[in-house]
Amino acid sequence: MRTGIIGTGRIGTVLARILVAAGHQVVLAGARGPQTLGPLVAELGPAASA
Repeated sequence: MRTGIIGTGRIGTVLARILVAAGHQVVLAGARGPQTLGPLVAELGPAASA
């Protein structure tokens, strides 16, 4: 399943980690733009994008 998460605060980040660990793909969006999500996307691995 591919899931989009709007907001990468505490809840969004934890949800993304849970979904990636379960084998899902996630697309993250934040108010400050995709360039600020680089470290989180790198941590989550190839199943995540911004």
